Amino acid sequence: QLLYISIISSGINAEYGEVSSERKRVAAELAALQIQEKEVEREEEELYQECNQYEHRLAEVRAQQSCLDNELKYAHAELEKLKKTNIFNTVFHIWHDGHFGTINNFRLGRLPTFNVEWDEVNAAWGQTALLLYSLANATDFVFQRFKIVPFGSQSYIEGETKLPLYTNGGLRLFWDAKFDQGMVSFLDCLKQFLDSIEKKGAFNFPYKIDKSKIGDQKGFYSIKLHFNSEEQWTKALKFMLINLKWALTVVAHSRSDK
Repeated sequence: QLLYISIISSGINAEYGEVSSERKRVAAELAALQIQEKEVEREEEELYQECNQYEHRLAEVRAQQSCLDNELKYAHAELEKLKKTNIFNTVFHIWHDGHFGTINNFRLGRLPTFNVEWDEVNAAWGQTALLLYSLANATDFVFQRFKIVPFGSQSYIEGETKLPLYTNGGLRLFWDAKFDQGMVSFLDCLKQFLDSIEKKGAFNFPYKIDKSKIGDQKGFYSIKLHFNSEEQWTKALKFMLINLKWALTVVAHSRSDK
């Protein structure tokens, strides 16, 4: 009986040892699982933080996109306004001041009773040259024989030689005909451009150009200074500006229709 008890006791001790070992193994696994759980929790927290940062960044990007969309809509609206704006009338204002035609407030011409400074006349010619040059570029028109070179108060016409659209006055003006030749060449360019417009439709400009003269049924006036009076020269220049103003309006209207 003691032997039986001893055997039973040994078995129980062995089973206890196994259970104890199993408990230790399970405890170790549980501890490992707890560590893994904490690691997962840490990773979940990091992922949560990253998601929050992503959502915050996404909100910022969406706000920026919305802002850019609004700016783009505004830019398109402004572009449509500009398309409808007569930019030539805005940049080139042609009017009159008594007997003088004016462009951007510069008087073009001189009178015995009112000697406009040559600097102002040269500036007016510079604006006039720039206007015709710009109108030709806007309509892809190419002048024959001449090229207009807008260069402020020292603008000129390129032909076989350089023909100035400016002068310092004085005695040289009466000995040097290049200024006259420059103005006649410019009038030639203007006639070419006006003819091209008239050919496209039933439109007639108020003043006709015949070589160095411009006018209507009431009379023609020379654009030359030599062998001419300042009154007639100034009137010819005024008629020229009026035709240019009409051309400006026609071109601006045709561009706004596109």
